[in-house]
Amino acid sequence: RYSFSTIVMSYFASFFVDPSFALSNIPYFTIFRFELYRLILSPLLCTSLLSLVFAYLSFVENGKRLEYSMGSVQFLVLLVTVGLSVNVAFCIISAALYFATGSQGYLIAGSESIWIVLLGLIAIECSKAPQDTVRKLFIFNVPVRYYPLAILALFSLLSGYKMSYGLSVAVGYAYGFDKLNFLKIRSSTTQRWESAEGCLTNFTSRPGWIY
Repeated sequence: RYSFSTIVMSYFASFFVDPSFALSNIPYFTIFRFELYRLILSPLLCTSLLSLVFAYLSFVENGKRLEYSMGSVQFLVLLVTVGLSVNVAFCIISAALYFATGSQGYLIAGSESIWIVLLGLIAIECSKAPQDTVRKLFIFNVPVRYYPLAILALFSLLSGYKMSYGLSVAVGYAYGFDKLNFLKIRSSTTQRWESAEGCLTNFTSRPGWIY
């Protein structure tokens, strides 16, 4: 709820100012200007109503299932982990392409929007689902393991391929198939954060918090 509320505020703020230049994960600013906050904040950007609507339809459904199965703290850590992993990989690959080709275009291309997290969450959920199940994409039945790739292909047809979206799907599959277990936190850590002296104790009594 807090995550999507922030995205909605970002959309309305875009009517008055363009937050993309200030918050988008642009490798030139993230790496060479050391503006590391972009790695965390860029997934919260939204400047398109269509993107906001589709993000709402997908985020509420998938996010609710994951949060109820994991707990609010684990889900929060998952959101940050996916977004941060995608943005770090984006910066590394963009910098490598820049040094290999000399094209400055790789340094000014941005990585932003909730979809760099949401596509990863969809891939995580689909990688855990039974292999013989299918999901509906408009009128097509897609095997659940390939559903994130089908969404990525659809986005690429509509607006062109975005490296950050492809990285999000890759990170989601890697996380879902337990290749990134070193990024997961222990349940004892989450319990400590939620304890009376923990950093999240003020949130635990609020409606919707899940242990």
